[in-house]
Amino acid sequence: MEQQTSTSLPVELSSQLVAIMTTEHYNLQTGRSMTISEANGRSSLFVGAVSSGLVALAFVGQLAHLGRAFFVFSLIVLPTLFLMGLITFERVVQAGTVDMLYARGINRIRHLYLEYAPHMQPYIILSAHDDREGTLGREAMHTSWVQIFLTAASMIAVINSVLVGSFAGLLCSVFTLPLWIGASVGVAVFLVSLGLHQRYQWKQGLRMERSLPVIFPSRDGKEQ
Repeated sequence: MEQQTSTSLPVELSSQLVAIMTTEHYNLQTGRSMTISEANGRSSLFVGAVSSGLVALAFVGQLAHLGRAFFVFSLIVLPTLFLMGLITFERVVQAGTVDMLYARGINRIRHLYLEYAPHMQPYIILSAHDDREGTLGREAMHTSWVQIFLTAASMIAVINSVLVGSFAGLLCSVFTLPLWIGASVGVAVFLVSLGLHQRYQWKQGLRMERSLPVIFPSRDGKEQ
C-alpha cells in the first residue's frame, strides 16, 4: 500500500501543479487584457478631450478675433488639458509596466510547460524566456531603447509636450514678446517636456526589471 502511494504521489502532484499553473496563466493573461483595455480607454478619452479643446479654441478664436478672450480661454484650457495628460501618462506608464510584468510571468509558466513536455517546443511559437529579449523579441518589438518611443505612453508624452509648449508660447504672446521668441520658447519647452516624460518612463521600466530578476534568460541574448 505504501509503495502504491509513493508511486502515485508524483502523478497527483504533477496534475495539481499543472492545474495551479494553468490557473495562474489564465489570471496573468486576463490581467494583461485588462491593463491594455484600460490604457486604450484612458488614451482615447484624453485624445478626445484634446480634440474637443482645440475645436473650442478655434471657435473662440474666430469669435474673439484672437483677442483677449481667446488668450484667457487658451491659458485656462491648455493647462487643464496638460494636467489631464499628466494623469493619463502616469496611468498608461503603470499599465505598460504591469503588462510587461505579466508577460514575463506568462513566459516563466510557458518555460515550465516545456520542462514537462520538451517535445512540444516546435509547436509553441511564443517565448519561454523571461528576459527583455525573450519577452519583446518574439512579439516583433525592439529590444533596444527605441521601443520606448513606440509605446502609448510616448504618444501621450508628445501630446502633453505640445500642450505645454503651446502654453509657453502663448505666455510670450501675452507679454507682447516677438514671435520668434515665443516660437523658440515653445520649441524649447516642448523638447524639455518630452525628454522628462521619456526619462520617467525609462526609469519606471528599469525599476520593474530590477525588481524581477531574470530566471530563464535567452541564450546569447537571442531567442532559441
